[in-house]
Amino acid sequence: MILGGLAGAALAETVVLNVPGTAMPWSLKANPNIPFGRNDGTKPVEVKGLKIVPGASIRITATGTTSTIPGGAFFGPAGQADFVATEQPGGSGTLFPARFIDPSSYPVHLNELVGVFVDDKGALVARPFAVGEAFTVTVPARAKKLQFGLNDDIFADNAGTLTVTVITED
Repeated sequence: MILGGLAGAALAETVVLNVPGTAMPWSLKANPNIPFGRNDGTKPVEVKGLKIVPGASIRITATGTTSTIPGGAFFGPAGQADFVATEQPGGSGTLFPARFIDPSSYPVHLNELVGVFVDDKGALVARPFAVGEAFTVTVPARAKKLQFGLNDDIFADNAGTLTVTVITED
């Protein structure tokens, strides 16, 4: 009797992962028409062990710090509060990933945590989104994977790590 009552209950899944300051939010090779930065960062950090179900709600929280230059200040997952990095080019002369985030979410800051849903080949299936310290998102149609990186245009000189917790319900 008790087992029958639990069978229909939604079970929360939780995955914790580390996102280095050098992580780009999506692959430029898989998304050549959605360019940003110098392509000098590490690959996006993919959430593993979490069932991605279109229509499901996912809660994301993050802690930790990253920096944008050697010896520079460190900032939390919401990025550098006094540096809005959205539509304008960065120091490299190239765009920030935030250029492709829905403008209703602006401002997005330098080194803010960014999430994306992609298909099996790494192609974006929806607009990227700014996570900051916490964000809840609905999994879009055709999504197979969730991955994370930072909002920057030059990644190779970044440092630090963000710890990201992803929680979903079946």
